[in-house]
Amino acid sequence: MSLDTAAETWLERLTRPAVAIDLLALVSYVAVAAVVLSQPGVYRTPVAVAMGLPLLFFAPGYALVSALFPGATPDDAPDDWTLADAPRHGLGMVERAALGFGVSVALLPVLGIALAASPWPIAPATVLFSVAALVVACAVVAAVRRARRPADRRFSLPVRAWVADARRGVRGGSLGESALNVGLALAVVVALATVGFAVAVPGPDQSYTDAYLLSQNETGELVAEDYPQNFTTSESRPIVVGLDNHEGETVEYTVVAQLQRVRQADDGSARVVQDRDLARFTPTVGPNESWQTRHDVTPTMTGEELRLAYLVYDGDPPDDPSTENADEHVHVWVNVTE
Repeated sequence: MSLDTAAETWLERLTRPAVAIDLLALVSYVAVAAVVLSQPGVYRTPVAVAMGLPLLFFAPGYALVSALFPGATPDDAPDDWTLADAPRHGLGMVERAALGFGVSVALLPVLGIALAASPWPIAPATVLFSVAALVVACAVVAAVRRARRPADRRFSLPVRAWVADARRGVRGGSLGESALNVGLALAVVVALATVGFAVAVPGPDQSYTDAYLLSQNETGELVAEDYPQNFTTSESRPIVVGLDNHEGETVEYTVVAQLQRVRQADDGSARVVQDRDLARFTPTVGPNESWQTRHDVTPTMTGEELRLAYLVYDGDPPDDPSTENADEHVHVWVNVTE
């Protein structure tokens, strides 16, 4: 058996109408994105942007559209057909891609309302799980509905035609034409990679430091939710503070952990009327590196709705560290009793 025959046999098996390649790719992407985005320290990084944008603004809509319209537009569909005819005539690839973005944007507020009405908090982990579950559920429904349609009436990506066109473009014509076709294909790949890099990676004028807090769940995993809220003055409870250095150079930070009593000012803003420094950390973090440490919080004053703040400074802090003069800061609200 020749290599071409083996490749064609593999391609025919993979691209036959019974195999929903687009849905398999979609679910695979969602699984990879969910694993990557659930890792500690990834939230609010360029990697999260690159993986999260398609997950939020394309995957749910495409999965739902695929579930609603399992058919492909047949050759005998009228030229002036509208979306109302889609259940009977199906949707083509371009229409599915376009609706994927639009429907995703429409779904996100509905998903947010559903989470707000549920017993679960609106947090990165719950949003990630909800979106992933929605995509997988719609993809399963779409695959079942496609399988029930005749093979010539179900939607499938024309991968076989794409490969055949690519082979003809490379093999057909002169050597110069083949080289031109390959060069154009490479140019498209490079252009897409450049755009993705520009979106995902900040430029020199976009340097920043990302500060975040994590807690440990029942399985020992660090998560950005379920922070300790209720303390007594005689106990210590752990919280993890972390920094991601995207400044483009090594930075010597100072992190001041501070417990603040906050009152509302006349203009409606928050005013700190009392504060106590709990701890200081002085990590040195290299470019594009992360730092995390566990802080066993021991409150030194009592009250409700106290603000446990972590103030981040590039270098030494001022004599009176506060949220106003910090380069970055993160906080959680706690209650402390005797």
